[in-house]
Amino acid sequence: MYRAIALAIAVGSMPFMAGCAGGMRSGSESMRSEREMTSFRATGNEPDWRLDITDSKLTFLGDYGKTRLETATPAVETTAAFREYTARSGGHELIVRIFDRPCSDTMSGMPHPNEVTVTLDGKRLNGCGGDAGALLKGAEWVVEDINGTGVIDGSRVTLNFSADRRISGRASCNTYTGAYTLTGETLTISKTGVTRMACAPALMRQEDLFLDVLKNVRGFAVGADGALILRAGDGRTVTARRS
Repeated sequence: MYRAIALAIAVGSMPFMAGCAGGMRSGSESMRSEREMTSFRATGNEPDWRLDITDSKLTFLGDYGKTRLETATPAVETTAAFREYTARSGGHELIVRIFDRPCSDTMSGMPHPNEVTVTLDGKRLNGCGGDAGALLKGAEWVVEDINGTGVIDGSRVTLNFSADRRISGRASCNTYTGAYTLTGETLTISKTGVTRMACAPALMRQEDLFLDVLKNVRGFAVGADGALILRAGDGRTVTARRS
């Protein structure tokens, strides 16, 4: 038996601009091939700019769209610290550096997997790039704190974001599953069901709190130590780490 619960997680708008802050990722994650850089997007602010890199084309829009540089995607140069593209077109030179470390949008707070710098004709601009969903997907997240109350010793609360847009985990006593949609502005979780097994009252209270915070989440962040922090609109949080 399942009970339906509606979970809506809005991660803030992801406008045309972004700024960066964040910690380092592991070395194994930082070495990526040029092939993996297809359909990569980065944005920045003050002034607004956007960068798109595909298999065949690199496009840069700067100064609120007044500056446009478009060229065939140049060969990537990979170092231990970053990947670099150098493009020249229309009398402009653009140097792109992509770092594998989390970066937070300075306007919306949306986290991204990459910090990005672009240097256009000697002027450096900072921004964020990559799919925000990459920060959620992968190994299971184990919840270690629910709104400052910790978790009951021996209990297990988890989050799993899969590549096929499913979310699942244990809520304390029962398991839950659903579908999630991540856009440039929001992460929504829907069609979610929870099993109806009864447990000790303390576990049920913890489960109810977790699910209530989860359905009210309005944003998320990834801390410098790698922790996932889900933030509800009323200020409550859920903190989890990779298992």
